[in-house]
Amino acid sequence: MALAIYIKTFPKSKTSWWNKPNKSRDRFFFMVITIFGLSSIIFAVWPILIWQFVTLPRLTGGVESLPIPQSQVLSVQSSLANSVQVAKDPDGFSYFLPINNPNQNDNNSIASNESGEVSKIPIPEEFYISIPKLKINEAKVKVNSLNFYNYLAHFPGSALPGEVGNSFITGHSVLPQFNDPDNYRTIFTKLSDLEVGDDIDVKIRNRRLRFVVQYAKIVNPHDLTVLSPISQNGRNLTLMTCVPPGTNTKRLVVITSLI
Repeated sequence: MALAIYIKTFPKSKTSWWNKPNKSRDRFFFMVITIFGLSSIIFAVWPILIWQFVTLPRLTGGVESLPIPQSQVLSVQSSLANSVQVAKDPDGFSYFLPINNPNQNDNNSIASNESGEVSKIPIPEEFYISIPKLKINEAKVKVNSLNFYNYLAHFPGSALPGEVGNSFITGHSVLPQFNDPDNYRTIFTKLSDLEVGDDIDVKIRNRRLRFVVQYAKIVNPHDLTVLSPISQNGRNLTLMTCVPPGTNTKRLVVITSLI
């Protein structure tokens, strides 16, 4: 008599695509990771490429023929640059640092009226700047400050807006994708969009002043000449931020004049 052996087998369960080992799944995830990585690189690099090949040539195209006659430009020796040094923080960011703050023991500024009479008036703690083209509305500028994380900073010792001299203001910038004109850590991201003739409005001491962009230029972080007065009797306002976007290798300065 033949012996028959029966073995009970369980029905094959359907293996999900997720648990099923196959090359197509591995290729899919490899493609996803690759696309994500390339997208991240393009996200960060593309604005810098646009800056290098489009924005930079536009900003530096007419620097050789500035609207201020060279015969009227003051020498560096007569400017604030003599009392300023360049410092560097642990992150490698270079910034200007006054050796002695000219206004640290004097809360007054000198002003003259139309008849030439000179008088001293109190220095305000802050003033406000609006740049319609950049959608910046009454951003606070702290007077005689080196801190521009919570507001814009008016460089210590530089002229106040409306006074003879160069009022120097610094602000932060980041990659254009993160631009926010209401955030002081990103407020000057679009500064390079300003063109000759654009308006900048300043509110100081209950007065409203209107400045117009004259020109812009790119300088090295150690270039102290940007602090210098533009001309003998000029009333200028200079805005500065780091470039290219998201880096701090160069500085963009936008020079404006009171009208």
